[in-house]
Amino acid sequence: MAALLDVGGLWLLYRSGLFAAMQHHAWLHAVVHLHVLTAGLLFTFAVCQLDAVRRRWSLAVRGMTLLAAGAAHAVLAKSLYAAAPPGTTFASADLHTGAQLMYYGGDLVEAGLAVVLAASWYRATGRAWAVRGRAQARRSWAAGVPAGR
Repeated sequence: MAALLDVGGLWLLYRSGLFAAMQHHAWLHAVVHLHVLTAGLLFTFAVCQLDAVRRRWSLAVRGMTLLAAGAAHAVLAKSLYAAAPPGTTFASADLHTGAQLMYYGGDLVEAGLAVVLAASWYRATGRAWAVRGRAQARRSWAAGVPAGR
């Protein structure tokens, strides 16, 4: 749901007349900015899940969600490179620069989120390996076999 609010909101903003309308109404501009900020934060919190949550999605689900949202974000940026949002007129160079910033900036943020996910995976599997290693060392010690053999 968080990915849909985040990426879907961006698609609605840039591929409908909302972006053009936002330029003429200050209140709409503020509402859109608030939505983009809160949807992005919600998506980040949902993917990273660093805080204690009641129902934690698996790392695989969160990773696939990040991958799908990243792909949708990249396609949107490429479509903006090709055509301006409806109802707007931008210079070609400005449009290309903005689309490239969206594309590569999104990749940078998504790579950061992937690092957080990878660290979560490493922490979870590292704990399991450590517990298994300690249990094996105790069994070996109790049997009189030197550890590591």
